[in-house]
Amino acid sequence: MSVAIDGGNKVPLYLGNFYQMPLKRVMTWYKDNENLSALMVLYHVLCQMPRPKLSARAVLVPMPTTPNRLKKRGFNPVLTLAKFLSYWWQIPIWQGLARLDNQTHQRGLDRQERLHNVKQDFYLTDELTALQVVLFDDVVTTGATLSAAALALLGRYPKLKVSAVGVLHGTPELHLPVYE
Repeated sequence: MSVAIDGGNKVPLYLGNFYQMPLKRVMTWYKDNENLSALMVLYHVLCQMPRPKLSARAVLVPMPTTPNRLKKRGFNPVLTLAKFLSYWWQIPIWQGLARLDNQTHQRGLDRQERLHNVKQDFYLTDELTALQVVLFDDVVTTGATLSAAALALLGRYPKLKVSAVGVLHGTPELHLPVYE
């Protein structure tokens, strides 16, 4: 499984489970209501996820949220999950990737609209010394967000090894990958 980025390049994508009932409801309870029992279920999914091959200089990069979304929710759901995964996989978190406050939400957009909507949304706020990054998101629908984040990183660090991890995925053409 992979996420396509510009130029036909692909980023390996590792996924935990399907974004369908009951996990879809669990994710909604967690993200919209900060439900801690839902968080425990998602931690269990993270423990079952396949782990990419990691180098000694790898970092986990949670998909950043926007200031408006952070204010609305009151917490950062992706960062909370990333902290657990960081502990579980023993990999540090790097938060030098930021996101513009795009007013158009990804929900309800098709793949092409999503790709266009987030293409210029990510930028770097800090120097990266790692040789490998693992992009992390809670729900991967089309891969547009991960693709845009990968492009921002590879634009500055073209030799960077990039892979992506998503807790849940929900696009019919995506299915759990076969690992080599």
